[in-house]
Amino acid sequence: MSTSLEQLVELLNSEQNSNYGSLDELKKILESEEDLLSKCLVFTFDFFSQNRADELKSRFVGKKSPLQDLLKSLKNIPAEERKGAGQLVNQTKQAMENAVTKFLKTYEEHLEQTKIASENEDITLPTCFAKLGSRHPISVVMRDLLVPFQRMGFAVVDGPEIDTEFFNFDALNVVKEHPAREMQDTFFLASEWVLRTHTSNVQSHAMKERGIPLKIVCPGCVYRNEFDMTHVPSFRQIECLVVDKGIHMGHLRHVINELLSAAFGRPVKIRLRSSFFPFTEPSAEVDVECQQCFGKGCRSCKHTGWSEIGGCGVVNRKVLENCGVDPAIYSGIAFGFGVDRIAKDRFAVADLRSLFDGNVEYLSSFSLT
Repeated sequence: MSTSLEQLVELLNSEQNSNYGSLDELKKILESEEDLLSKCLVFTFDFFSQNRADELKSRFVGKKSPLQDLLKSLKNIPAEERKGAGQLVNQTKQAMENAVTKFLKTYEEHLEQTKIASENEDITLPTCFAKLGSRHPISVVMRDLLVPFQRMGFAVVDGPEIDTEFFNFDALNVVKEHPAREMQDTFFLASEWVLRTHTSNVQSHAMKERGIPLKIVCPGCVYRNEFDMTHVPSFRQIECLVVDKGIHMGHLRHVINELLSAAFGRPVKIRLRSSFFPFTEPSAEVDVECQQCFGKGCRSCKHTGWSEIGGCGVVNRKVLENCGVDPAIYSGIAFGFGVDRIAKDRFAVADLRSLFDGNVEYLSSFSLT
């Protein structure tokens, strides 16, 4: 082993005479160089280190190699032989460069394979892939709710979540003495600004900015100071507004049926229960049969067999007037549904708050890809 290593070192350190006076002498020197390189390349990779690999390259094809000196000595031979001599040196140099490059490339691959083989970890083993997430039940319901609206030609409109009391209350005929405008129900900000309590503020903006006729749906996040099994402080709502000539309650019932059939993926029992809202007249609460007990009565539906999901009605004349619409010519219908409530009923969730606890294992149980 040591003798062979000494031989390699001796070959790498050998010097070559670069003086010649004829083409024949040059050929003998080039043959000697090629022979030296061949002897070096027969050594196995075990005899090489990174330093010796660099020495090999420098000795035979580097800038200070004998081949470079041979090119400088071309002036020593007759002029008629210089062209052929130069071509011969360059051909030999190119062949030796190819041989050294191939050897070094193979040597680098050998080093890489040796390194991989020495590692304890088997990189060919499959990794532990992180579990992919899924869509949230409320996101799925919101997407499904928009489908029938888009099919019926409604425009999807967004609006500010921080708005003035005028657009959130005054324009919708909610008087200053109304309980909804009290501190315990509404999040008030500086001056006359509030976190919107419903997406109806978008309807006010739309009637003033877009003009009539109007057929829009307004999805978004709203805020109320409530927290129990069926209420959370921040929840999603979707509202519909149609203003045109000859609009009546029959249109309202049709749109609600289409919407809820899409939301639940099947026809469901609903009822319109007479109620009061300052922005609609007549007004009604929209209830859907409880999907926990299917009408028998349970804790989730407060033993009524029905789950309230929103309100609806014919747009109040005062609201139309506040938004610059002539109620003698135009009429409208509107409703607003809690998307979270619909998701709660669709997926038979007993407590609405459980959808916001951040329990990934619980949310993944719905298998919503």
